[in-house]
Order: sequence, then structure tokens, then C-alpha cells
Amino acid sequence: MKRDPTTFRQHLEEYVFSTIYCNKKRVLDLGAKDGYGAELISRFASYITLADYSGKFLGNAKRYHYYHCPAEFAYIDFNKAFPEGKWDTIVAFQIIEHVDDPDNFVKEIAKHLNKGGTLVFSVPHMMPDPSHKTLFDEKSIKKLISKYLTIKEFYIQDSYGISKKPISTKIYVGVATK
Repeated sequence: MKRDPTTFRQHLEEYVFSTIYCNKKRVLDLGAKDGYGAELISRFASYITLADYSGKFLGNAKRYHYYHCPAEFAYIDFNKAFPEGKWDTIVAFQIIEHVDDPDNFVKEIAKHLNKGGTLVFSVPHMMPDPSHKTLFDEKSIKKLISKYLTIKEFYIQDSYGISKKPISTKIYVGVATK
């Protein structure tokens, strides 16, 4: 599969970052796309559910990747529904800005996390894009997540990686618990 190296590295870095929160856990990957991140997580997780709005993406996820733990695939329109079940860890990388109602989306995440569960999320800083329905800055994403979960870690990812000091285009990466 062809990947844009300017964005793929950032996404891959987020998945690598998330693996420490996925070890021996039931994991839900929201917006899994073609499953490359879920394949990485599956090396650590005890079970993984890949959820996406695109049947084509999920078909590619099944076709092109091997999962190292049991895997399930859920075709979901996050504006209308949420996968059934409970998870120990939910990863939601650069998806919150795409949904019609981000508040409800985070509320649903909290509802589907097991007690003590972890959300690992990312969102771009005020990045205008036709597919982005909501723009977030640091204050607004923290406020939204904190309505339903406790933020334990918060980082800024830029062209040099995940750190506490931004250098260029920012993406917020956080870890919140129930």
C-alpha cells in the first residue's frame, strides 16, 4: 500500500507510543483504517477490535495484515453508533475532529472503557481540512476529554516526534483514564 511519508510517520509513531498501554489488554482501535497500527498493537494486546466507517478499509485490514492476537472487525459510523463491548484500552488517533458530535464521541468512549481503562488519543492543533468538523486547540481538547475522563499524560507531537515542547505543526497526544 502506498503511504504518504509526511503523515504516515506521525501515525506510526502514535501507534508505537500506544503499545505500552495495550500490553495484555483488550484494545479497541477507533478509525483503524487498513489495520497497520492494529497489527503493531496486536503484538502486545490480548485481543483487538478494529473499528472504522469504511468497509473497504476493514477489508484491506483483513487482507493485508496478520494479527498476533484474536482480532475482530467492526464497521461503524461513529456519528450514529459505537461498537458493542467493553475494552481496557481505546486508541483514537486523529478521529475526534472528524465526527459530528465530539462530545458524544468521547462520552461513548468513556462508556465503553472498563473501570480503570485507558484512552490514548491524538488530535491535530487547529488544522483546517474539509473532513475536519471541529478544530481543537490544547485548551479545548483537554476540556472535552476531561468532561468524561482524567487526563494522566499530555504531549505535543511535531515534525520531530512526541515531546513536551512543540517545534512545528502540533498534534496533541494524550492518555486519559476512567
